[in-house]
Amino acid sequence: MLLPTARGPLSAGVIAALLSAGSPRPAGTADGPEELAGDADFQLALWIALETLDGGFEGITTDHGEHPDLVHWRTWLSERWGAALREMTAPVVRAAGGDTASPSLIGDHLISLMRGGHTGLYTFAESKATAAQLRELLATKSLSCADHTLVDRLPAVAIAAHNTMRVLSRGATPAAALGHQAASAARSWLSGRKLDRGLRRAGLEPATTLEAPERRWDRLLGACRAHLAENPGRTQDLLHGAAAAIVLEARLGRHLLRCWAQATPVLEPVRPAALSVIGGEQSRTRARLHLTSIPADPDEGRSSDVRCG
Repeated sequence: MLLPTARGPLSAGVIAALLSAGSPRPAGTADGPEELAGDADFQLALWIALETLDGGFEGITTDHGEHPDLVHWRTWLSERWGAALREMTAPVVRAAGGDTASPSLIGDHLISLMRGGHTGLYTFAESKATAAQLRELLATKSLSCADHTLVDRLPAVAIAAHNTMRVLSRGATPAAALGHQAASAARSWLSGRKLDRGLRRAGLEPATTLEAPERRWDRLLGACRAHLAENPGRTQDLLHGAAAAIVLEARLGRHLLRCWAQATPVLEPVRPAALSVIGGEQSRTRARLHLTSIPADPDEGRSSDVRCG
């Protein structure tokens, strides 16, 4: 995988630390959760810092992932996003009765959370989305298309959804990761058939899955119940993890629909190959696949508090 192009000082700082080019430690920020969810620089910086643990990048050895400066960046970014997620999901959890949630009724609480999800995106995908729009939707889900990584061109909220899964899975509280996985499974169960019908309508091949969505939901719900039976005090953590998946999916749905309705490209233009990083100038050659956004029916637009691009 090629190293993405920086989208601001934070991602440039992480890249500099990864390349051992020297990078100052991150400074504090007053940005709230709403701003961080739409901050492409912050989300890309966190994604790069986490990716060094999973696969790394071409030409960079795996031991770079444990460089002290990079570890400091990863820790700071992860903790900042984790705190923002907790603040962002608090109203959703409270509205679903999370303040008095019972571990024995966790299934009911999760279903209550799902009622606040955003279904307009998949209704549009099923009946009206063009093939180009569906490819953009799939790209935001996988961060790639046709073997090209598009993370440095995707909207911040799409990267944030991936970062959330990884931050929670590496956190000290397994309940949050379980909640996130269960909510993601429920969401796939509710929306997957609509997306598959839309892909077939547009002449595209639906994605194959190793496990049926309803079976995955049943399995993860059982895991949630078992975990809370032993750790009843972690009910809130589990619900916050579930709410994070739902909130970010809703934001992504509103974002895509708004961009399509306003004929605003979902993907940003290809950036120059040169990476301006703190401590030096690095140049890399990269190939990028350009996708074009096709306008949708303007009546399908939705308001969004996440900026396009």
